[in-house]
Amino acid sequence: MSQNNFKTLFKSMLTAIITGIALAIIILIIYSSSTRSYIYNFISPESDTSVTYINIDEPEIVETDFTRLSKSVLYSAKSDFEISEKRDDYAPTASSKKISAKAYYVKNISDDRIILKKNEDTLMPVASIAKLVTAVIARKLLDQNQYIAITPAMANTYGNEARFRVGERLTVEELLYPLLMVSSNDSAEALAMSFPGGRKKFVNEMNNWVNSIGAYRTYFKDPSGLSAQNVSTAKDISIISTWIIENDPDIFKITSTKFTTIRTHTWTNPVHFLNLTSYIGGKNGYTPEANRTGLSIFKLGSKEKIFSVIILGSSMRDNDTLDLLDEAVM
Repeated sequence: MSQNNFKTLFKSMLTAIITGIALAIIILIIYSSSTRSYIYNFISPESDTSVTYINIDEPEIVETDFTRLSKSVLYSAKSDFEISEKRDDYAPTASSKKISAKAYYVKNISDDRIILKKNEDTLMPVASIAKLVTAVIARKLLDQNQYIAITPAMANTYGNEARFRVGERLTVEELLYPLLMVSSNDSAEALAMSFPGGRKKFVNEMNNWVNSIGAYRTYFKDPSGLSAQNVSTAKDISIISTWIIENDPDIFKITSTKFTTIRTHTWTNPVHFLNLTSYIGGKNGYTPEANRTGLSIFKLGSKEKIFSVIILGSSMRDNDTLDLLDEAVM
C-alpha cells in the first residue's frame, strides 16, 4: 500500500471513530432527557396486560444520603442499639441543623414527648398528606368489600397515577393501595364520589373527623390534597398520625408496601425510606403551593420506640426528615 493510500485510509478510520463517538453522545443525551427521573408505563384501555407503574408526584431530587446517619436511625427495632434518653425536664426546641422546611414537628410517640419543633402551629398546605384522612374515612364509613365502578370523572382526575380504565371495578380495600402507595388522586376521587351522599359529604366527614380527634386547625377542600385550601399544622398532623398508629395501624402498613399487583395493575412505591428497616410508614406530598410535605414514622431500638417526623414547606424533604430524626434520638 502506498503512503498516500495509507494516509487516506487512516483519515477515513479516524473520521468514522469520531462520528461514532459523537452519535453515541447525542443518543445518550436524548435518552436521558426522555426518561428523566420517573417512569410512566401505563395500561391502555384496550390492553389486559399487567404493567408496572412508578409514580413520583413531584419533581424528584435525589437527596437522600443514608451513610451519614447514626446507628439508631439506620438499624431496625430488632437491633440492640439503644437511643439516648432525654431528661425529664427536656423542653422541645428548634433543630440546631440547617433545615429547609418552614415547619416541622418531631415526636417520640411511645413516650408522648415532643422533641423538636418549629412553626408547629402555622397553617400551611399539606398536599397529599390529606390522603391519610381519606383512607381513615374510607375504612371507617365504607364497606371494604364494596365494589366501585370507575367512571369517566374518576378516571380523568388530574394526577391519575392509578391509571384506571373506565368501567373497571375495584373494591374499597383495593383502592387504598394506589391511594397510599403512589398517591393516586383518581383513587381518592373514586372513594369520595362513591360515598353515600356524594363527594361533598365525604369531604365533610373528613373535616368532622379531624375536629373530633382534636386537630382543630385542619381543613380539607378535596379528598386528594390537590387544592391549596387543604391546610393543617405540623402539630395537627402529629395528632392525626398518632391516632392512626394507635387505632388503625394497617393504614401505615399499606404506605410501607413496596409493590403490589391488583387485577391488571402493579404499583411500585417510590418512597426512598423503604430502604431503611426502621421505617414503618408515612405519606409524602407535593404541590407548587405546599412544596414538599411529609409524615414519616420510624421504630427504633430494642425497646421499639416509635418516632414521627412531620415536615411542611420543605425543599429537601428527605434530608430534613433524616437530619431531624438523627438529632432527635441522639
